[in-house]
Amino acid sequence: MKRNRVLGFIVGAALAAGALAGCGSDKAKETEAPAQAGTQQQTEEATQGQAADTIKITFMYQEEELGSAQAAAGEVLEEASYQEFEQMEGASFEGWYETPSFLAPSKKDLTKDTFTEDTVLYGDFRSDNVAEDTRKWYIAGTGKGSLKENNWASALDDAAKETFELKPTGEALNEFALTIDLYQGDQFQIIPDWSWTDQKGYGTFTEIDETQMKNAGGLGGSADTSNVEVLEDGNYTITLTTNPENKAQDTLIIVRNSDPLAAAQQEEADAFVPSEDTTVSVKGSWVEDWSDLKELTREGDSNVYEIEIELAADTELCFSVFEAGEDTGIVLKEENVADDDSNALLAENGSNIQVREDGSYTFTVDLDAMSVSILKK
Repeated sequence: MKRNRVLGFIVGAALAAGALAGCGSDKAKETEAPAQAGTQQQTEEATQGQAADTIKITFMYQEEELGSAQAAAGEVLEEASYQEFEQMEGASFEGWYETPSFLAPSKKDLTKDTFTEDTVLYGDFRSDNVAEDTRKWYIAGTGKGSLKENNWASALDDAAKETFELKPTGEALNEFALTIDLYQGDQFQIIPDWSWTDQKGYGTFTEIDETQMKNAGGLGGSADTSNVEVLEDGNYTITLTTNPENKAQDTLIIVRNSDPLAAAQQEEADAFVPSEDTTVSVKGSWVEDWSDLKELTREGDSNVYEIEIELAADTELCFSVFEAGEDTGIVLKEENVADDDSNALLAENGSNIQVREDGSYTFTVDLDAMSVSILKK
């Protein structure tokens, strides 16, 4: 109706102007163009307002776009505009989410939820025939209890590895669980096949008590690959369910059962004393999986090591200490950078060393002081 009224106004104005022009009125000729221009501007503004209120909802299945629908901002979508996107052969539809990992708070009910801006929604389709997960899943970390031996999935024999394995529960397909004592300060992640490919860090837990666990950061800067740090001692059960064909549907839960069943290892570790076989290597985010180890050069008979590296802005890194080729578990990170001049070159990370700008950097590691100093050319 609004559009008809505007059109009637335009037609009426044009007829009136034409009648006056036929009578030879110069005044009418002078006012005709401004009147029409004003009307055109009002029409354009009305059209722009209508366009600005229209939003687009894009529907996805993993990386595939299923289609899209348009609606007025703040109004419920017409069911017919998205109903076909909820059908998939051989799968059951479980809902739309604003996050591709299907976090519960991001779930949307399109029969009542509305949107005020363009939005992407991800469909949770559960296959009617989920493939069996033949991988073995483990906890990998370090700490005061059994995780001390684990030492971030270090070289252990199969019998020792089994201590850290999430075993099939037998209650559901691809459901694995481990009950373990964890202590304040312990850190861990969940990994498949004693490998860091497809690791599961803090951000992948679908149920976790933030008064008992926290995000401790880690390699790569993503919450999904960040370490989980224990805030409260306890005996915990970790339960993982997987869909090998769509890891976004994996669930990972940790629940505290009781106080620890065994006391934490209280003895103080002997201070590390470097030997002639001690080496230091650096790894970082210049490769996605942090697998490229660069060995530092030792300065004579001292316990000081140095390396110069060309780095891009925001590159993260850390230093690992080895004894006769074996990883000691000692890692030097942001907390080991003590002097102000070195810290001025870094972006605050909370875990790894992260350089602020592109450039050539010289890193000096002093194992006597357990410190890292940095110079930039």
